[in-house]
Amino acid sequence: MKINRIWMIINMLMIVMAILPWNLIQGNQAQHDVEERMMSKDKPVLQRVSLPFEGLGEASFLQELPIMGCDSAGWYALFDGKTLTGWEVVRYGGDGQPFVRKGALVIPRATTGPMTGLRWVGEPLPVNNYEVFYEARRVAGNDIFGALTFPYGNTSASLIFAGWGGVVNGLSSIDGFDASENETSQRFSYDDNVWYEVRLRVTTDSIRASVGSDIIVDIATAGKDIHLRADYLDTGFTLWTYNSTGEIRNLRIRRIE
Repeated sequence: MKINRIWMIINMLMIVMAILPWNLIQGNQAQHDVEERMMSKDKPVLQRVSLPFEGLGEASFLQELPIMGCDSAGWYALFDGKTLTGWEVVRYGGDGQPFVRKGALVIPRATTGPMTGLRWVGEPLPVNNYEVFYEARRVAGNDIFGALTFPYGNTSASLIFAGWGGVVNGLSSIDGFDASENETSQRFSYDDNVWYEVRLRVTTDSIRASVGSDIIVDIATAGKDIHLRADYLDTGFTLWTYNSTGEIRNLRIRRIE
């Protein structure tokens, strides 16, 4: 009886020893699969938000525009593709020196400050009921590469895209809140070395803007305080960059009814 019990115990131990490694392997594999799924899980992607232009059908400023020169629709070129005629450098405390290269207006990243800008000092521009069109691309840096500060009646605002490290888009400012905080704020990025068409439409009761296929701003302004984020940005019609080198071309403006 003792011998039989001993053999039974030995057999049970052998069975346990045979099963245990397999369970360990399966457990390790399961753990590995879980970890692999966790490691391979996509990071959250910031999605573009497309806003409708209610009551306008196909908004006029989203229609196809001519690429070069002025046309019979009243577009007036603000950049001739060759010189800085009509423009004045705004340094914002930095040392960036804009220049023209291959038909594009280059606004370089400053080395002693974050911002470089160009202010329009040519013929007086409208302060309401107008449209602006230009193309912009970032060739260096990781932030704003073609912002536009523009007049709105007796105040001004700034169209921001690719701000706050490259992901914030919107209007600065509304009721004390800048583009990172107000109702226009959207978060997504733009690619380097890609030309984006920028369109801005300003009327007495609305501000609307798009960059590429993305509608950045679409607001009715009645009852809202439209203003600049900071006093030092009060420079009139100004193109500027922040920690980036941007290029601008085909810049034009026209009055609208």
